[in-house]
Amino acid sequence: MGIRRKAMNARDKGSKAGRGAVESGEKATSLRYKMMDLAKSRKDVISLGRGDPDLHTQREIIDGTMKYFSTLSNRDASSDNSILGPVRGLPDLKRKIADRYMEEKGISVDPEKELIITNGGQEGLFLALLALVDPGDKVACPDPRYTSYDQAIGACGGTIVSIPTQQEGRFFELKEADLREYASDAKLLVFVNPSNPTGSCATVESVRKLAEVAKEMGIIVLSDEIYEDIIFDDHKSLCFWGVDGARDRSIVLSGFSKSYAMTGFRVGFLVGPPAFIDAVSSIKETTSGPCPTFSQYAALAALEMENDSRPQFLSRYKDRRQILMDGFNRMRVPYAEHYGGLFFWADMTRFGIGAEEFCYRLLRDAGVLMFPGNSFGDSWRNWVRVSLLAPKKSIEEAMTRMTEFVEGLEEDG
Repeated sequence: MGIRRKAMNARDKGSKAGRGAVESGEKATSLRYKMMDLAKSRKDVISLGRGDPDLHTQREIIDGTMKYFSTLSNRDASSDNSILGPVRGLPDLKRKIADRYMEEKGISVDPEKELIITNGGQEGLFLALLALVDPGDKVACPDPRYTSYDQAIGACGGTIVSIPTQQEGRFFELKEADLREYASDAKLLVFVNPSNPTGSCATVESVRKLAEVAKEMGIIVLSDEIYEDIIFDDHKSLCFWGVDGARDRSIVLSGFSKSYAMTGFRVGFLVGPPAFIDAVSSIKETTSGPCPTFSQYAALAALEMENDSRPQFLSRYKDRRQILMDGFNRMRVPYAEHYGGLFFWADMTRFGIGAEEFCYRLLRDAGVLMFPGNSFGDSWRNWVRVSLLAPKKSIEEAMTRMTEFVEGLEEDG
């Protein structure tokens, strides 16, 4: 992969391209936070904005965590330095993740050489890019996208190459032909599957084709698969490492926050070639250090649950998803084909006021929080991102309020 260890002081964080990417990402992120702050001024707001699961972490995970941690806390810290744990993560947790990859994906992962535990997916993203991107490198990203990518790429001094994903109005799947057209001189592709914000999910065949083209073009792929367990309608996808010949030029980013409703525990992980894991480990040991042991034990407890919570969570999300689809259909609001993840991507063009004004007025007049599409890319000024992360009754009420709101807009128009 051509990955090498990098000295942090060799990075030109002040490059013009890097500053532009950081500023673009910060502007988009600040818009979302500004709307969240505004939402606090109303007591009856229904939030369909942020992507943090509203479901509770399962009791079995909490109990398992305390059981592990009680044995750890009884040790003599003065004679046992293992309480902090290795920077790459607890061996038992890494083995369990590797076992899960083999059991569910048929993919072999060496837990010692090809896996590292991170402080959530967000840190995993920044660490991966710090290990891969030099100042001036071009990084291809889908458009629209989660703007933390912009900030991370900019922090490394990289330049973003946007790849349009909209196909025939409602399809937002990254295609291999677009990779060829827009990313001819890119070093890295950030591939998000399922997608935030669009809800698209690449098919097995699409993942294979992207892997083939990326290899042909000499592009490294960072595959963000944080929503990998949230896929609907029997849609089939594929882990990027499941493609023959892809693993030596690709990295997978995932974690526990979305699949197990464990956002606050901050446990993510990266799977990649040994040279890449070495580079990430070198950066991590001089910055954040190991993921907190308590959180790692929680992740281990999640993997050891007798009753896996993921199918139960998926069933709840499926019900909420149907409410949103029914509501948008009644309002005649087009939305992107939705196969995975926790967000809908809806087109508000016909109301003629732009997504940002639409979202501000919807929040002010109806008490429903959604995020405007231009907080995920400048081109998306007529689209909104809508989260599944509220109880069914709240989503039903939000759709009722939104229906009344758009009827008012139509009357005014």
